[in-house]
Amino acid sequence: MPGMKIDFCNQAAGSYLHCSVFAVCEKYSQAVIQEEDSPVLTPGAGKNKVSTCGIVEVPLVVGGVQAGPREFPHMAIIGYGASESDISWMCGGTLVSDEWVLTAAHCSKSRDKGPAKWVRLGELNLEDSEDEAQPQDFTISEMIVHPAYKLPALYNDIALFKLSAKVEFSAYIRPACLQVEKHFKDTTGIAIGYGRMDYANDAQSKHLLKVTLDFVTNTDCSKYYKHDIGGRQIPEGIRDGQLCSGVLEGGKDTCQVVLEKPYCMYSVVGVTSFGKFCGFKNSPAIYTRVSSYIHWIESTVWK
Repeated sequence: MPGMKIDFCNQAAGSYLHCSVFAVCEKYSQAVIQEEDSPVLTPGAGKNKVSTCGIVEVPLVVGGVQAGPREFPHMAIIGYGASESDISWMCGGTLVSDEWVLTAAHCSKSRDKGPAKWVRLGELNLEDSEDEAQPQDFTISEMIVHPAYKLPALYNDIALFKLSAKVEFSAYIRPACLQVEKHFKDTTGIAIGYGRMDYANDAQSKHLLKVTLDFVTNTDCSKYYKHDIGGRQIPEGIRDGQLCSGVLEGGKDTCQVVLEKPYCMYSVVGVTSFGKFCGFKNSPAIYTRVSSYIHWIESTVWK
């Protein structure tokens, strides 16, 4: 909310949680509730409140499947290129407010297309204009990369992109919540993106995909990256500000989200950073842990 101040709740254990995150998240969840005229044709019948939530709470198949309309309304696609007629959609992000998208710092620019310039919200299929999706394009007015992000190391791989105009929320476009607590009960999450269906198929999917992944402890993750620790990308190993996720038997892998309350809202747990071999056995990917950057996100988005 513009001009909203950050409030804090004093918890019994002496820690402080960010009340603004919970309050804003609860308010965002109301975007899926619409009022419709009552079918009862009597005076004063009033209106019915109807949910337009598109989240499908069923197990996902191995390897990933196509997402449905309104299922992931927080999904953002980041575009690069010299002009609007030649946009390459190459990175993903998460809408977290009415004008900010959370993404990885490495998405601020591409190797051959220059800096990020556009964000598309509400998309489902990049080539199908006849589906139910209601995509909207925005230019990026400001990019804020975390000040501690220093290549070649991939620590603090997180950034915020400000949109050129405020977003009008709907069932197709609305923010996700932020995961505030470092520890959570879930052992699996949902990854979404326009990646490859499998390692053998090099073509990128034009339809938004979803897949379930297992969370891997940092201790176990360090074992899979033992030959990389001390190198250029993770010289200090897997830090607390990172988390790992994947499927240890291989076959499915990538923006990490967990479904919790408020109603019909996902919580963003991690931002995709990097991995070794996508979809390979014993190759979990490394994500930037959102809970480690709550204060930085809040101080930018709701300052």
